[in-house]
Amino acid sequence: MKNCCQKKSEKPEEKRIVKKESLISSIASATLQGCVGAVVGAALASVTDPIVNRVLVKRVPLSVAIHDVTGAQMFKYFQTALATNMIKFPMFEVLNKVVAQMPLPDSTRGLISGAIFTTATLPITNYRFSKSMGEPINMASLYKAYWPTVARDMLYGVVRNRTNTLVAQNFPKLNANPFGKMFAGVMAACLLSSPGNEVRGYFLQPPQKRLPVGEFFKVDRYVRSAALGATVMALSLGVGAFVSKPLEAKFRQLLVAAQQKKPQEQKH
Repeated sequence: MKNCCQKKSEKPEEKRIVKKESLISSIASATLQGCVGAVVGAALASVTDPIVNRVLVKRVPLSVAIHDVTGAQMFKYFQTALATNMIKFPMFEVLNKVVAQMPLPDSTRGLISGAIFTTATLPITNYRFSKSMGEPINMASLYKAYWPTVARDMLYGVVRNRTNTLVAQNFPKLNANPFGKMFAGVMAACLLSSPGNEVRGYFLQPPQKRLPVGEFFKVDRYVRSAALGATVMALSLGVGAFVSKPLEAKFRQLLVAAQQKKPQEQKH
């Protein structure tokens, strides 16, 4: 009888331990996924970002933007993009995993993720933007266009969470494919939050050179920059999701092998 009571009392504790281990595993997986996505994203962004940002802010034709960017600028920007991505990508993936544990609707979790992420990382985002444009960096520039950016990222978080839920409920084959599931969620989130990116681009213009609203917002330029930006982000995180599971399994194998090797070395 006593043993039976002990087992019953241990069950909630066991559940908490399992839940904690599951959360830690999810965070580790999300971190690795974000890191892989960061490298892929930096490689793609080193080519696309300097061009897209010129189209987005300077409103020049694509051919002019391509001609304006050199190979040396792309390589230099890759270093900046990699450093900033290694902070931003894993951070958002981990934040999303942690917030996903909260008993809240998809939309509320997305709003929380977007608000926290933007407030914490906007200086990094604006630093990277200034680097891609060759603009001077100061304290004022680091929090430039805060409200359009936080609105965009909150909408991104809402759409991504909602898309993931819809995929899980209606497309089991896609949901079972790490690349496909991530690509679909990120692509939908980027495209539906892209109007916020245009508003952000408008406020990132130097005030003294700011174009009139009617001249800045052009449908063809918006479609071009939105499609390119969404594709880069979706591919980066899609590859990260696809590669992270095998990498995680390999890392665990190496960890187990190292732990088994220690007792043998101590015997000798």
